[in-house]
Amino acid sequence: MTNKKQTQTKKISFILALSVIIYAAIDTYLFLCHDINIMRITTPVILGLVIAIILCGLLQKFFYRWLIKNPICFSFGEQLSYAAEPENIIEINDAPEALPIGQPMDSPEQECPPSQHSNQDSVNSDCPEASHLAKYDVILEKLKKREIERQAEIMDAIREYVTIKTAPYLAKEAIAILISNIEYMACDQPDLYKPIRSNIDNPLRSPGLRHLAWNIGERLEVSLAKRAVFIKVSFPYELEKATLEYLRLNLRDNVPSQIPIDVPDKGDYRFHLDTAHDDSQ
Repeated sequence: MTNKKQTQTKKISFILALSVIIYAAIDTYLFLCHDINIMRITTPVILGLVIAIILCGLLQKFFYRWLIKNPICFSFGEQLSYAAEPENIIEINDAPEALPIGQPMDSPEQECPPSQHSNQDSVNSDCPEASHLAKYDVILEKLKKREIERQAEIMDAIREYVTIKTAPYLAKEAIAILISNIEYMACDQPDLYKPIRSNIDNPLRSPGLRHLAWNIGERLEVSLAKRAVFIKVSFPYELEKATLEYLRLNLRDNVPSQIPIDVPDKGDYRFHLDTAHDDSQ
């Protein structure tokens, strides 16, 4: 459509320009050769045509807007058919409202409000979509609360496990520091780790410490690198010769140890305290 309009506009512009040139050439020829000035004749005609064109355009716009606001049917044959329509409309309005397919006549109104009632101040809570959205914050809060409770249960299980497994090798104060270090690992705060040392007469050895770090980190779902840092900083004397890279690669090795590997069941965090047995070196 745009290309067609541009073509028409170019043609009209060319015709107007050519008309002006022809008019100027004729006027110049008559004035120079025959001493005839046609401006006195054509000027009133041109002005009249311009005024008539402008007036016609204004009247066209006026009648167009008026007919839009006040439609008139100029076909006498169609007026008769339109005149009979009000009776049909009245009969339709008197008829009961059409019910949706499958809904009986005596059934209550639909739970969800129709679209024309969407400007109500409050959303109808009986609508399933609205009720689910209204419960979004409650559901989210319940999920957060459940996650917090699960983390607390995991930490309680870890505290119990660490106390039972390390009691033969650590003093009471050392176990308390070790549990604090585990909590710092869960919060990703390795700069707060404090070093401890196992009993001199019954020390913990590297395999048992590596397995301890793996068992705890598996419940907390921390990376192997963070588990290696945790156990290295917590037991600097026992792991003096072990590098972080070595610890990361050998946290779950299959060697006899004071604390064996305890793989959690799928979807569970609890330790197998009743079935696990230490293989003391």
